[in-house]
Amino acid sequence: MARRVRRTEDKIRLIRYASIGFVALVAVLTVAVGIFYGAGAGAGGEIAEDDHYRLIEGARQSRSRTVEVVEYFSYTCVLCRDFDPMLEDWQETLPEGASFRRAHVGFSGGAEVLARAHIVLGQEQALEANHERLFRAIHERNRQFTGRQQIADFVDGYGVERDAFLAAIDQPGVRRAVAAIDRAFRDADLVGVPAMVVAGKYVVNMELGRKQALAVVDQLVREELEARMADEA
Repeated sequence: MARRVRRTEDKIRLIRYASIGFVALVAVLTVAVGIFYGAGAGAGGEIAEDDHYRLIEGARQSRSRTVEVVEYFSYTCVLCRDFDPMLEDWQETLPEGASFRRAHVGFSGGAEVLARAHIVLGQEQALEANHERLFRAIHERNRQFTGRQQIADFVDGYGVERDAFLAAIDQPGVRRAVAAIDRAFRDADLVGVPAMVVAGKYVVNMELGRKQALAVVDQLVREELEARMADEA
């Protein structure tokens, strides 16, 4: 009897140690992937077409003096949520002559109402008060915003009133703005978010990692600014 008890205890101990080892392995792999994706692989050196970016077929040269960087994103995208704090810091480093904006895609039913909400919050000067709140609500509190009423209740009093938000979200101009974003997304042959586009013609390779991708954006912005200055000289 005592021998059976000892065998059972030994089996339980082995299972416990194996479980601990598995959890530790998963933790190590998770950290490794995070470091790789966050820091980027092969950072540094010259950037090259196809490796670091690709050209959008048929893209026209912009006549604007400002080089625009666009992030296509969605509030429901966890990678966009993880990327956002880095973007917040990075955009403060943009040189004079460059600008940055976010464009919320609406290519699915759930994302479309959030895309319209993003447009309205921008128009109402209420994005700063709600941008991070929406990310946190969806990814930390498992909130689902499937209709405009839910979003209106959520943003009420945070830079915009509920009634004003509801009055704006169904306006034809808001729907047209979302449709224009989705059209630009498709024209650039994009298939997922987050996606970074520079000057309307360069799509950055996001598989490089977040830091490396932003380094590529910076270099493309510099090159585009230099080219436009040369054209004006």
